[in-house]
Amino acid sequence: MNYASVVRVLALLLIVVVVAAIPAMFMAIAARETSQIFAFGTMALAIIVLASSVLLLTPKPERKARPSDALATVILWWFITPVATCLPFILGVQNDSVISAIHEATACLTTTGQSVISVQDNQWPISLVVWRGMLHLLGGLATVVAAASVLAALNLGGPGIHRTVLFTVPETSFFDAVPRVVRMVAMLMIVSILLLFSGLVFMGVPAERALGDAISALTTGLVHPQGIMRAPLDTGPSIILGVGLFAGAMGLALWLPLRDGKPFKAISDPEVSLFVGLLIVFICFALASDLNVTEGLSWALSALSTSGLSLSDPADYNRIPLPVLVLPALIGGSALSAAGGVKLARFIVLARRAGQEFRQLGYRRSILRFTFRDRELNERSVIGVWVYLIGYILAIFLTMAAYSFMGEEFVPSIRLAIGSLTNSAAVLGSYPMDLSGPAQALTIFTMILGRLEVLALIPALSLSFWRG
Repeated sequence: MNYASVVRVLALLLIVVVVAAIPAMFMAIAARETSQIFAFGTMALAIIVLASSVLLLTPKPERKARPSDALATVILWWFITPVATCLPFILGVQNDSVISAIHEATACLTTTGQSVISVQDNQWPISLVVWRGMLHLLGGLATVVAAASVLAALNLGGPGIHRTVLFTVPETSFFDAVPRVVRMVAMLMIVSILLLFSGLVFMGVPAERALGDAISALTTGLVHPQGIMRAPLDTGPSIILGVGLFAGAMGLALWLPLRDGKPFKAISDPEVSLFVGLLIVFICFALASDLNVTEGLSWALSALSTSGLSLSDPADYNRIPLPVLVLPALIGGSALSAAGGVKLARFIVLARRAGQEFRQLGYRRSILRFTFRDRELNERSVIGVWVYLIGYILAIFLTMAAYSFMGEEFVPSIRLAIGSLTNSAAVLGSYPMDLSGPAQALTIFTMILGRLEVLALIPALSLSFWRG
């Protein structure tokens, strides 16, 4: 592994975290939240000193970075950043647990959405709400960029699943091409958030809630800790927010064609088509659970996007049987979005391959081409998707078993395992606030595992990966 490149890039990324903390710090100063001013200041100073020392003391790399070096950077970033950003969740709130603070930061960065910190009268410091929003933005951006560059280059979970025209493996150092992807994804995400925010404000939604909901929708998270329990918006704003949830769940699969002025290509994209079809299916499930069409659509959008942002009364969702309730979160959104779950692209690949097998039953000598997004996939591609699916299911069962051994009951174990691994804990509701330290540590690991898409962590378990 190219340690010099990895360490230097991590240091630069931590400085970006400090820049992201500036809005929250200014808000703390404006609101005179003394504890938070100290927390943000201390956090920023510690990160700057550490990152600067690394940049000054680490020699410039002598060889170019490879995709495996980028994967190591991504893995380390997901484990380091929650620790680096947790201090504001300790000071100024009713929390003296470091593990709970790291849990809170991880839930925001992975856009999982739930909160485990109690605040007096649920009156969260405004600076912390802003900080949660910035962490959601950082995490959502990191997820999409990693999918469009690192995972696309390594072909994990099936070659071709994450590939787009946005990224090609450079002949120079791998990190040289990543900033272009970051700029493009950041621009698309910010423009989408501003459009959604403007639409909500125009419809009469208070600016604070409009901004939080816009970020929640586009990052498929839940910025406000009490967002799941707030009264739903009126019909007009709910429609706009529903469009935002759809855009967040589709990510680059929708943004790139629209950027290029090709709306028909966006509509005809296989992941977009499947998402719409699944919405109809889950609305039917909701109708069978005594919900109306509006409530069913609200639940289906929130669940498939793995956001948890409610467009109707979340209490109505309790009527949906648990196996049906968890199914949309397991499926998730586009492979090129911040949504969690197995991802739509993989189900499309498996379904098409199964269809081919059925067609070949009567014509054993026939040769059929297998394509996805106009790109031919070989047999290894399908095997990669199958391996990913098996790994994902195995991870869920092992996590459920671990929670059970830690004293959690069966149903909460299911909710915890699926909610954390699919980064959709807010969707499933009934999240325990009194988790033990080991259970919280497991949840932190599982949320990060979900963001790494399970298989990406496996190479890190080999010493040869770190030895290069």
